Amino acid sequence: MSQQTTLAVVVPKFSEFVKHLPTVYDLAACDQEILRQLWSGLGYYARARNLNKGAKFIVEKLEGHFPQSYYEWLKIPGCGSYTASVIASICFNEKVACVDGNVVRVVSRLLGLSEDVWSSSGKSAIQTYVDQMIPEERPGDFNQAIMELGATVCRKSKPLCLLCPIQKECLAFAHNCVEICPPKKPRRDTVDVELFALLFWRKATDTVAIVHRTKGFLSNTVGFPLIPATEASEVKQVLQSLQHLQFLELSSKFSHNITHHRISGKVLVVQELENPSITTESVLWQKLGLSQSFDWVPRSVVASKLSTSFDNKVFKLFANYK
Repeated sequence: MSQQTTLAVVVPKFSEFVKHLPTVYDLAACDQEILRQLWSGLGYYARARNLNKGAKFIVEKLEGHFPQSYYEWLKIPGCGSYTASVIASICFNEKVACVDGNVVRVVSRLLGLSEDVWSSSGKSAIQTYVDQMIPEERPGDFNQAIMELGATVCRKSKPLCLLCPIQKECLAFAHNCVEICPPKKPRRDTVDVELFALLFWRKATDTVAIVHRTKGFLSNTVGFPLIPATEASEVKQVLQSLQHLQFLELSSKFSHNITHHRISGKVLVVQELENPSITTESVLWQKLGLSQSFDWVPRSVVASKLSTSFDNKVFKLFANYK
């Protein structure tokens, strides 16, 4: 949970998570919908799915026993080199180095490296150096210490060099080049995405349709059907051809940033004037090219079913309209 998420957000979510899923057996058997709800608000939902896959592997292949070495942890689905090194060193006292962004920064300044630290070869060189530094005794403490040093003292901006315990060995400090060691990480270009969120509402039963998105943008999450803004005109034509429906494009726009995507768009509220037959409903979904995996849920509980904060923004626009 703490990877790519602040601890202020993680701590209360973690407490709730382990309350519902106290053992690896509970996590392995957890229903995907419940897992999504427990993970809601943390983002990067692939992490939750990987946790579930890893738990199933441990239960089914290892009879519930956790691996105790770095290379054994690498065999667990969803467990990469960094996670494996953290667990192996901290939990099982194995001499294996953890290298995250904080460690890269500390080592770069220690060695006065102002270029080529974020490439594959650069990261490999950092890894080799830390592998040589790590002590035989208490390797987990060493890893936590160097990561904490990077997070609290050897910070990205305004580092507290005068408080640093390894200041005398730091070449960047000696050569007055701390601010350029390491160089800024190359940033991927932000992609602008314009979408329409389709909110289907049955007024008679006050229920709303949510879908299990299996492909495309925000795949493997539960929320509202999404279409590119370029397809909005075609979708509206389909909706106009169905007499039991009426739709309204809300004037307020939503905006949301996810990793390298800057999302904006509008909500299209589609109201059913009468409950159609299953056949009519299926035809509608097929004409719109939407997934058949959808559910009608009471409007009062929709928010608890949504996977992402993005979908919650969409739902709030609908709630304000109503």
